[in-house]
Amino acid sequence: MNLGSKINNLKTMLDAGLPVPHFTAIPFSLLVPDVSPLYEMMDEVRDLPLGDQSRRLRQAVRDLISPTFSLPVGDGQYAVRSSCSLEDSADRSFAGQFETFLNVSASEVPERIKDCVCSLFCENVLAYLRRDKADMHALEMNVLLQKMVRSELSGVLFTANPKGVLNESVIIVGRGLGENVVSDKIETTAYYYNTTDRVYYFDGKEELLDRAAVEKLITLSERICDLFGPYMDIEFAIENGEIYILQARPITTLSDDRPLILDNSNIVESYPGLSLPLTVSFVHSVYAGVFESAGRRLVKNKKILESLRPVFGDTVGSVNGRIYYKISNWYEIICCLPFRKKFLPIWQEMVGVRYKESFTPRVRISPRVRAGVAVNTVRELLKIPRSMEKLHKTFLEINAEATRRLQKDMTASEIFELYDLIETRILSDWGLTLLNDTYAFLFTGLLKGRMRKKHSGDDARANAVISGITNIESLRPIREMIRLACDRAVLTDDEYAKRKRAYISEFGDRSLEELKLESETFRTDPSLLDRKIEEYTADPEKLCQMAESLHTDVPEKEHDMLTEFLRRRATTGIMHREKSRLNRSRIFGLVREAVLRLGDLYRGQGLINDRRDVFYLTLDELRSLAGSPQKMQDVVEKRKKQYDTFALLPAYSRIVFAGEPFDKNPQSVNLSAVERDKDEMVGVPCSDGVVEGEAYVVQDVREVRNVRDKILITRMTDPGWVFLLAAAKGVVSEKGSLLSHTAIISRELGIPAVVGIDGLMKNVRTGDVVRLDGQSGTVRIVKRSAKK
Repeated sequence: MNLGSKINNLKTMLDAGLPVPHFTAIPFSLLVPDVSPLYEMMDEVRDLPLGDQSRRLRQAVRDLISPTFSLPVGDGQYAVRSSCSLEDSADRSFAGQFETFLNVSASEVPERIKDCVCSLFCENVLAYLRRDKADMHALEMNVLLQKMVRSELSGVLFTANPKGVLNESVIIVGRGLGENVVSDKIETTAYYYNTTDRVYYFDGKEELLDRAAVEKLITLSERICDLFGPYMDIEFAIENGEIYILQARPITTLSDDRPLILDNSNIVESYPGLSLPLTVSFVHSVYAGVFESAGRRLVKNKKILESLRPVFGDTVGSVNGRIYYKISNWYEIICCLPFRKKFLPIWQEMVGVRYKESFTPRVRISPRVRAGVAVNTVRELLKIPRSMEKLHKTFLEINAEATRRLQKDMTASEIFELYDLIETRILSDWGLTLLNDTYAFLFTGLLKGRMRKKHSGDDARANAVISGITNIESLRPIREMIRLACDRAVLTDDEYAKRKRAYISEFGDRSLEELKLESETFRTDPSLLDRKIEEYTADPEKLCQMAESLHTDVPEKEHDMLTEFLRRRATTGIMHREKSRLNRSRIFGLVREAVLRLGDLYRGQGLINDRRDVFYLTLDELRSLAGSPQKMQDVVEKRKKQYDTFALLPAYSRIVFAGEPFDKNPQSVNLSAVERDKDEMVGVPCSDGVVEGEAYVVQDVREVRNVRDKILITRMTDPGWVFLLAAAKGVVSEKGSLLSHTAIISRELGIPAVVGIDGLMKNVRTGDVVRLDGQSGTVRIVKRSAKK
């Protein structure tokens, strides 16, 4: 018997042990035993106006309702709810179309049941049927009779945000009955819960649910999804602290056929926290150029290349002011590569993608074209060391030319010409770095697999054989800084100033969060270098230890020829990767200098109020709004307010959209997160050694001062962290992989490191005593800090 989805779902949930209030199902066949007169009336009025149809059919069904049906009702209040045969289906929700009656006394129940059945033919329902071309004969109104829950709080939980965020549950709750919440008659509070990170915030005037209630609702919703599917609309009520499920139906407006997955994986190492619009637009341009460049080298088929061009141009995105990989578009590109099924898991491990999903590419490639891509890929990988040397030489030439231009006064048009030079001469061929990453990932993955096999799964051996690149580019800035700090006591002020200028000339762009154009660097603020030198010289003993730690011995060669071959290839790829990253820092530094020059010009022309306002504009806006002072200032002020709100929102590691991504704009934000008081955690071991010490949780790297002998606890690192890691005892991060900044630099500095620990920042507090084992990947909290 079809009792309608509402009743059927409640029965299923009740049988599964979910907290559903007692109810009675009254089938349409009991209420209207003989439907043939009703069907005749439907056919008779089919061509009449909707209003006339509604009046005649409502009267007809009321007359047909059996006067003898009996109800098992006692004292108290009841809810009389519709359960139409077509309601709450996967295709049609009929949300709000049928009558529901609350607080009905026992004596009124029979009449309200009739009213509920008559709502089957309300004018709006008939219009709904006509629009969807649904068969009127399929309409049957079953009735759900439920004991009233005297709710203090009621609401609706969507297991996916109906606006199109598939991994965000939304709880809307208000005081009193659910009818008031659904009809917007009372103030409500909305809770937004990211199901990947298990963190939420609420938007509203009042915190109506505590963490325990939110978590209980999420747990119940997950059980309901196990029964019916991933995207559900659930009504609930809370009475005396107990949660009751009143109904559950599918969300009919969402599709996950082609989800857009935004994942911060290892890109969060380069762009932690918020990134301003100028950085976002430049990063988008850089990645588009990188993939376009790599695509031209690998895909010679013009038709396929053209079909992939939109994907190449859309590999990164920004949501709520934070930069993410559009990981689904990366999968689209990887699916074009040879041996993609073997390469994909290697790539996922090296990039630090925690959640692995299946993917079906949109662009279909014939075996012939794929074979051509395979040949081109092998050809490019074989010559990648030479190609990277050539790219480095080109960079040095353009860097010298750009530096020469920046030493002179420049007009706005000359600044844009310089940017175009950088984009066309360097960034247009920067796709080589992506191929080199593939080269490094491939050989590191093969080496790691071989070492595991040879040494019974011992990751420490793999870490050791890819370490020890003594001239690794990422360490050159810290080596020179420590050398300068060691010499500071014997240098005159003039000698120090000369050495300082030389350091800034070569390494002035290597700093914390260096790939954000808005970041201050040693080049833009030389006093930062003075402060760092003062910090190092303040502790001569630690300075000597840091200097000694940078003398890394080259590991012994493996006697196995294949292992040694893989080690050489992996270390070559890593070396070029780190060299290109240092060059990339300088490219960003050149653009930073150029736009700050532009900021000075625009401020002088009255276009903006402060030179740093340029960072709140995109690259296109810097050009297009130059003739509109008021409009440029309006855009800047609007963006500043927007970013004030973004700063309050959680930093999600993954956001899955059903369609195009969008920013949040809540009226008020209050954060909360799931507590995780685990004393032992396990991650990916990256640098050997066992240390014990005080934890220093890095929330904002710009506020970090003295980290001597501390174990750094962080979400991620970037290349500029080398200056902090050199003084630290060890490092643990939520993000990262064997080839992340954290892993490579910590190995070269000889400090233990573990990466990839989910929930780390929520579990460890500054002052906790932590034991870090860089060989096994375990991190244990030995003693909790008294501070909360």
